Amino acid sequence: MKCETNLVAKAVHLLQDMTIFHPAIEERLLKAYSTISQYSKEDGVIGDFYNDLLVKLISDSPSSQKDNFLQHVQCQSTEYVSFGVFRSGVLASILLNQFISEVKLLFAKLCIENHDSASSFLCKKALRQMSKCLNEAAKRLVSNVDGSSTLGISELSSPIRKNLTENLSAPDYVKMKTFLSAAIKIFLRDVPKIKL
Repeated sequence: MKCETNLVAKAVHLLQDMTIFHPAIEERLLKAYSTISQYSKEDGVIGDFYNDLLVKLISDSPSSQKDNFLQHVQCQSTEYVSFGVFRSGVLASILLNQFISEVKLLFAKLCIENHDSASSFLCKKALRQMSKCLNEAAKRLVSNVDGSSTLGISELSSPIRKNLTENLSAPDYVKMKTFLSAAIKIFLRDVPKIKL
């Protein structure tokens, strides 16, 4: 079991801090796949290894949303995972990490008066735009079109603020945890479920 854990740790090391637009992402995916499938007698990665890798890749995600995400991409522990499924699941995990990072940056930019909360009006506008950013990122990923190395989510604050009216009523405020939870629900809705 220790050897298996080391293989997963090596794969995590290859994939951590990657973005879906990194030029070496495909090469790293292949290396990670071959690393954790090297002791497999069948074609593919053992489901337990795959699941363990995904859990480790999203370890910084809010625990309340981890289970929902993992249901999107996990398989049965006894199944063997093909490279296509492995690639899709790992890319979804990397995308989730990148998404969360950009959502946190956006939230910090939306906090105008308060340091730890943002206007619910601003947050709702930002949440509506996230789906568009995710869809555009998915199109760039599929077509291998060069473009921004970000999802564009953290840059949403400028256009949102520009269109604000001056006479807003006293705003309700939203905390980071609530905003992030709503954003991850959008992510799970818009990122296709991985099928084995």
